[in-house]
Amino acid sequence: MSFIIGLRNFFFKVLYRISRPVIFLMDPEEAHYMFKRVGVFLGSNFLTRLLTSMLFNYGHKSLKSTVDGIEYRNPLGLSAGFDKDGELTKIYPSIGFGLAELGSFTGEVCPGNPGKRLFRMVKSKSILVWYGLNNQGAETISKRLKDVDFGKLKVGINAAKSNLTSEFDLQDSIDDYTKTLSLFKDIGDYYTINISCPNTQDGEPFVIKENLDALLIAVNAHRVAGRPIYVKLAADISNDEINTIVDACIEHQMDGVVLTNLAKPSHNKEFIEAELPYHKGAMSGLPLQRISTNVIRHVYRRSRGKLTIIGVGGIFTAKDAYEKITSGASLLHMISALIFDGPQSINEINRGLVKLLKADGFSSIEEAIGSRNPLPKLTSENPVATKQDAA
Repeated sequence: MSFIIGLRNFFFKVLYRISRPVIFLMDPEEAHYMFKRVGVFLGSNFLTRLLTSMLFNYGHKSLKSTVDGIEYRNPLGLSAGFDKDGELTKIYPSIGFGLAELGSFTGEVCPGNPGKRLFRMVKSKSILVWYGLNNQGAETISKRLKDVDFGKLKVGINAAKSNLTSEFDLQDSIDDYTKTLSLFKDIGDYYTINISCPNTQDGEPFVIKENLDALLIAVNAHRVAGRPIYVKLAADISNDEINTIVDACIEHQMDGVVLTNLAKPSHNKEFIEAELPYHKGAMSGLPLQRISTNVIRHVYRRSRGKLTIIGVGGIFTAKDAYEKITSGASLLHMISALIFDGPQSINEINRGLVKLLKADGFSSIEEAIGSRNPLPKLTSENPVATKQDAA
């Protein structure tokens, strides 16, 4: 069976490499919408879902885990930003995902930024994104998803603040987040509070502690039993800013963090500068790989493993995924590998994880979390961790 699956993957890998130059002749956003239409069709009936599953799906008992009370069939998920309106949930399990984070959804309808807003950086294996949170709005999307059966798929709801003005008002912003949480109170398995979109008009105001405290207090007032809440951090903030957010998450009893959002070219040099196609936006994929893993390592140690970590950024191979897991991530999100390597990459990563777990003597993903990032001894320099461990 393993040989057949390997042969199947090799066939689709070659097929995608042959097809990719033609796909890349298309405008990136048009190509995205084309594949969305294909995904909607494939998920529309039992037969197409079954056929897709036969071609792409994979499962193994060692990939199963329970995170914050939720059982996942594997740790690999789709990152927010791909399915902005939550239209493809029926096909995700068939191509091998264990989870998918939908959105970002905002309290109001958002058209996103004008003009061209998606660019390929092929040599860097990166997508430069300048979307600006375009989505149909939480009211419309929640009505469409309220009676959807997600089946084996675990679904995250990513809530962001509407990107409609450059003027920041704290209470209006908090109300925008909580409007989305209220509308999705009976939908999905977990929630992510996205305070780190790099392409919005008013920046990232919730890096400021007073603003973040106010937001998390309001978020806690909208908690739903059994549904964890995570906070998504930016890639380009300092360790001091990361510590402030992590400490606030612990203080306000958030369940975890998503690490990280896209990387801004102006802050990071892990890309080919001559290839940068646009002066605005932020990068996914390979330029984010090392940045996000370093943040995972730091946050895992800072929080002493008290916060669940969802690792995002530059996951193309099982080795990439495993590095994030052994650094402290319990779950993973990806997008860019689908674009550059094809849908069989999900299967290949999950199969590779099984082999890496076995090689290290682990019987499950849970045993590997943080295994190569030992926690430091308690000191007065990390008072939040000390306080939590003493509690």
